[in-house]
Amino acid sequence: MFNFKRGYDMSFELDGIEFMGDNVRKRLKFCGDGVRLYPLCKIIRAENAELDNNCQIFDNVFIDAGARLRIGKYSTLTWQVIIEGGAETYLGDRVFLGPGTKLLTSTYKLNGFYAVEHLPDGCQATEYGNVVLCDDAYLGANCIVMPGVMIGEGAVVGANSVVTKDLEPWGIYVGTPCRKIGEREKPTKDREKKLKEIDWSNKL
Repeated sequence: MFNFKRGYDMSFELDGIEFMGDNVRKRLKFCGDGVRLYPLCKIIRAENAELDNNCQIFDNVFIDAGARLRIGKYSTLTWQVIIEGGAETYLGDRVFLGPGTKLLTSTYKLNGFYAVEHLPDGCQATEYGNVVLCDDAYLGANCIVMPGVMIGEGAVVGANSVVTKDLEPWGIYVGTPCRKIGEREKPTKDREKKLKEIDWSNKL
C-alpha cells in the first residue's frame, strides 16, 4: 500500500518477500562473509543454497536453488539473471554472469508428452542435467546455458550465445550454438600474486 505522504507501508506481510534480499540470508544452507544480496534478488529452495565469501547477487535475479546450488567466492550475478530447473548448479570462484543470462538445469521431454508441468501425472516429463561453471568463467549478457553443460575454467562466452555442450578452459566462444573463436590470455604473474593476498581456503 502506498501513501503519498508516508511512502510505503511495510507493516503488513507480503507473500514471497521472505525469499528476497537480506530476508533470505537466514534461510540459506551456508552464507559466507561479505555476501551481498541486493533487495530485489529472490531465491527459492534457499535451504539448498551455499553462498561463499564476497559473492554478490544483484536486483531482479531469480534463483531456484533446486537440488543444490553453490556460488563461489567473489562471483557476481548481475541484473535479470535466472537459475532454474531443479537440478544442481555449481559456480566456482570469480565467475561473472552478465545481465539477462540464464542457467537451465532441466528441459521438458517433447516427443510423446505435453510440454507443461501442471497436468495430471504421466502427461509430461522432465529431463535434468547439472550445470557447472568453473573458476573465472565469464558469460556476457543474455547467454543461455542448457542442462548438463560444464564451462571450463576461464572460458568466455560472448553476449547472446547459447551453450549446448561443454566448453574448454580459457577459450572464447560466441554464437548460437556457440563456437570457439579464440583463446583468452590468463592473468599475469603479477595479478596472480596480488590475488593470493586473499584467503581462498575453505572452498565450498
